[in-house]
Amino acid sequence: MNKLTELPFASYHPGDEFLAFYRIFFSAFLLWIGISDNSWIHSIPNTAMQPPISVLSFTEAIPSRAFFVICQYLMYLCLLLILTGYRPRIFAILYMVLYIVTSNYAYSFGKVNHDFIYTLPILIIAFTPWNKTFSFFPEPEKETDESARSWPLFMISMIVSFGMFTAGISKILGGWLSADTQYTQIFFSQYRYIIGWNGLLSDFYDQISSKVFWEILDDLTVIFETSFIVAFFYPKFFRLMLLLLVFFHLNVLLMLNISFMYSIGLYVLFIPAYLLPSGLKKKVKNILTYIFRPEHRGFALVSVMLYLLVLVFFHINIIGFIVNELFSLVAFNQYSTSLIMLGGAFLFALYLLMRSFRKAEMR
Repeated sequence: MNKLTELPFASYHPGDEFLAFYRIFFSAFLLWIGISDNSWIHSIPNTAMQPPISVLSFTEAIPSRAFFVICQYLMYLCLLLILTGYRPRIFAILYMVLYIVTSNYAYSFGKVNHDFIYTLPILIIAFTPWNKTFSFFPEPEKETDESARSWPLFMISMIVSFGMFTAGISKILGGWLSADTQYTQIFFSQYRYIIGWNGLLSDFYDQISSKVFWEILDDLTVIFETSFIVAFFYPKFFRLMLLLLVFFHLNVLLMLNISFMYSIGLYVLFIPAYLLPSGLKKKVKNILTYIFRPEHRGFALVSVMLYLLVLVFFHINIIGFIVNELFSLVAFNQYSTSLIMLGGAFLFALYLLMRSFRKAEMR
């Protein structure tokens, strides 16, 4: 029993530098993705609003367009301030409040998306000591910092594991383990012939008529997803499952043309930093230390204001624009960004796995 109660505080031990790196990376990652423009909601009649069980369950009022526009710019501001290190915990909470409210309005008129899980780290990791270094506004060390290093990562691993497990359970209840019906093939046919998503390896999979092949895919999918229910108890096993999950996402992209590349921002949190080459870590540390100097905080705040002005008056998300332009230089089809992100993440994860074997042999 003691081991279970200690597990959240003993599973992960990320250092201050890794947590600070993740603060910078993930806020920039969300800036690249961009904030959804939900201003269209104001034109929907109140009678059409059917919110799921949420903070909007007791209202049918739809705010004005200005409300959603202001929320969008405030969310950009929150991410920029988190990136600079200015009171990142407060602005992470504000970001999630605005995200939940605006997303709930969007979900009140149609499909409820699961993109919430991809933004969740910005809130939970805010309770770690992620602003001790690589910050224009570094915070002092606190007594609670040591215990706060592990439990947020453990909580996210538990949420991801439970989400995958429930996905597997729903498939079991839906009959995926029945040999009479091949549900993977059914979904593939729906996306190919009804929706019209037939790029990448769609032609290859369309030529496979073997029921055994499609049934094996059904069974492996269910086994893989339900296995997550125990993964979060063991950090090394959870990281291995994340590697397989990236491979799973890559295959879903190749077969169904559905991209899960935004999940990469979450998975980066579980990179075992001790496996990274020391030379690489030193270079990243030197670059971030050079950029994020407390004496340059005035320049940082001016940059934030200029970023917002460009966004408001020219509708250009600078980080999104730069990153998308870089990807366009190597684009070879409409799925190139997703393939690069997921394929690169999978190869990088395999590289870290091999380094872990080498380190184990050297002990």
